[in-house]
Parts: sequence; structure tokens; C-alpha cells
Amino acid sequence: MKISLVGLAGCGKTSIYATTFAAKAPYETKDFAPTVMYEVRRHPYLGLNVSIFDFGGQTQYREEYMEKPEIFAETDVLIPVIDLHDPEKFETAKDYFLEIIDLFEQAEKKPKLVVFLHKYDTEGIARDELETNLEAAKEIFGEALKNWEPTIQVTSIYDLDKLSIILRDILVANYEDLQQHVQNAEQQLSEIDAKIIISDVSGNVIVHNVAGITSGLQLRGDLRDFISSCNTLRENFFTTDSAYFFGESEKSEKHLELHVFKFILAVLIMRGKEIDVESEQKIKTLLKDMALFAELVVSAHSE
Repeated sequence: MKISLVGLAGCGKTSIYATTFAAKAPYETKDFAPTVMYEVRRHPYLGLNVSIFDFGGQTQYREEYMEKPEIFAETDVLIPVIDLHDPEKFETAKDYFLEIIDLFEQAEKKPKLVVFLHKYDTEGIARDELETNLEAAKEIFGEALKNWEPTIQVTSIYDLDKLSIILRDILVANYEDLQQHVQNAEQQLSEIDAKIIISDVSGNVIVHNVAGITSGLQLRGDLRDFISSCNTLRENFFTTDSAYFFGESEKSEKHLELHVFKFILAVLIMRGKEIDVESEQKIKTLLKDMALFAELVVSAHSE
């Protein structure tokens, strides 16, 4: 899967990647150097190799892209990024995006288009000015790109939970029929009296109900290492595609269990040893749904 991030220099493309996929805090992005030409970053997600192309936005690079349109080839998702703090460049950005879209139309290709109206935060800008810029951007880019039926998202690296969910949904949308399973899991987690994390075995979180355990799409390091270790045991000791691990504390009422489904999906459950019957039944239902989810992912890979 190829995701292409495009936009003018300084609009925040590299920061979007760094905070969601590379576990960087927003303050760590302030001193990033401009991207030279383009950078390719590869990231596993649900067993899929995702290639994220971060295209530098300086004028000379944009001109080179137009002369070498093959660098956009095989793009599955095109994400134009607009800097809401810099409305004077809206028209320049619009013209640039239209040039890129023209290249795809000439090649008779139509990737999914997701527009990020980015930097929706008051870091260095007044709230009323930001809102004015947002309304102007919605009108300008909504009208210019309407023939491609874009999904328009309002984003900020300072609202990392929302940004991560947007990117998760883009990634999951690559798998037919899986979006509904994710939505169902979110509803189920809200109704269960237990802390539950659903991720892939690489530690990319899909849904969870535990505060403070993620940095962007990445699970906290200690939990990510735990899942990785159990997955290694699953592969080398059990030699099966699925496995179940559990542990209990002798001095407390805590119970932990990890389910690995189809060498791809991990469900980590942290709860008391005794929970109510309704939550117990909902956990069983959730696990059945996640087993099916994993089957669908494997099937999508084989296809």
C-alpha cells in the first residue's frame, strides 16, 4: 500500500508521519529539517507493508515531480496537506494539487483522495483567525477537488488521538468489509468492564479503552515488547498461527490474557480475576469477532 503525502513546504507532512507512526511527541517536530525531494518510510500494519512517501514541498522539488510523474505511480491514497496557519498560500497549494491530479488523470489512475486541513490548533495563531482560515480552506479545496469526491479531514498533531484514528481508518479501508468490524469493536470495548487493547502483533493499535498507552498509532513500548515476545513464542514454541497466554498475580486480583489470532492480530485483556457475567460474555463475543477479523485480514492478503 502506497500513501503519498503532498503539500507545500512547512505544511506539516513530516510531522504527521513522525507523531503517528514514529512515536514522536509534537514538541520533537519543531526542529525538523525540510524534506529533500522525497523520503520513503515503510511501516507494517496488520501484516501489510505500508510505504509512506513524504514529498518535499519546496518549489524546485514540485517542479521536478511534474517532470517525473512516475514517482507518483502506484499511489493508493493521496493526502494533500494544507497549512491552515498560512492562508496566503492556499491558492498556490490548490494549483499544485490540481497539477498532481492532472498527472493521475493522464495516467488514467484515481487513488483515494483524503484532504488534510492541517494545523487546526492555536499554536501561534488566534482562534478566530484559525476558524476564518478553516472556512476559507473548506470552500477553496472542496470546490477545486470536488470531481474526485475527496474525504476532507481537519487535523492537528496536537490532537493526536483524532489524527491517529483518521490514519487508522485510511489503513483499514484497504481491507474490504473490515471497517464495520473496527466500529463494532469500539462499541464493544465501551461496554466491557475490563481494559482491552486490540493491535497487530507489531504494536500498531487498532482500538483500545486504556488511557495513556499509545503514542500515535504505536502501543507503549513495554506492552509492544510483551506482545512481540509472546508472538515469538507462538511462532517458535507452539508453531501454530494462533495462541493464548494468560497470567495472574498471587498478591492481587489482577488477571491478564493475550490472544494472538492468525499471526497478525493481538487482543490484550487486563481485568480483575472476577468480573460480572455480562462483561465475561461480551469478552467472549469480542474474541470471536476478532478471530473472524483476523481471518478476513488473512483472506485479503491471499487475494
